[in-house]
Amino acid sequence: MIYAIGNSHAHFFTNSHPADTEGRNKNEYFTSYSLGPTIAYNFYEHHLQKIIDLIQLKKINISPNDYILLVVGEVDCRWHLPKQAEEQKRDVQDTVNECIDRFFRTHLFLKQNGYNVISWGGHPSTTASHNEDSSSPVYGNCLYRNKISKEWDSYLKYISLINSIPNISIIDDLMDENGLTKMEYFIDYCHLDHSKLFTNILNKFKQKNLIK
Repeated sequence: MIYAIGNSHAHFFTNSHPADTEGRNKNEYFTSYSLGPTIAYNFYEHHLQKIIDLIQLKKINISPNDYILLVVGEVDCRWHLPKQAEEQKRDVQDTVNECIDRFFRTHLFLKQNGYNVISWGGHPSTTASHNEDSSSPVYGNCLYRNKISKEWDSYLKYISLINSIPNISIIDDLMDENGLTKMEYFIDYCHLDHSKLFTNILNKFKQKNLIK
């Protein structure tokens, strides 16, 4: 079993409603948990203990063959990181790397405590234009956000590799030749469509022998 834990995007793996806490549609491969509207930058400080509590309270029955898949980062790439890079006049790569270094402490802690961990590269950002509505915030334009998403995916792959943590990436599958997001694979402005993508993503796990 792979336990997808993070924010609402974790529920893609069970085709559960984004507002669920525990995904209502567990399947033979995945169980999903949302810890709320989490962001990667402070995940270690604010949410690692919640994962430990889920394990200790037997909400998650981890066996030696099970994995924890950390599904966080989409909103960081859609809003927080582009905003911070622009407002602070910081290099995009440095901004992204700092965030991932902070977030990746969670992966390392879990691994060092005997759990199998998978890193998730996330997905490109909506093609929608800048929007400061707190219910669906979007910073800048799609190409700028997708540059950040690509940097995120690339550095997360690298840091996962050097720490022997398997990584799953779909970002290139969801961008066209112009670097824009293929929105036909989304159910709304940010959540992926399970019916169109699950088989492809499942195969990526199988190719890495993470699912038999």
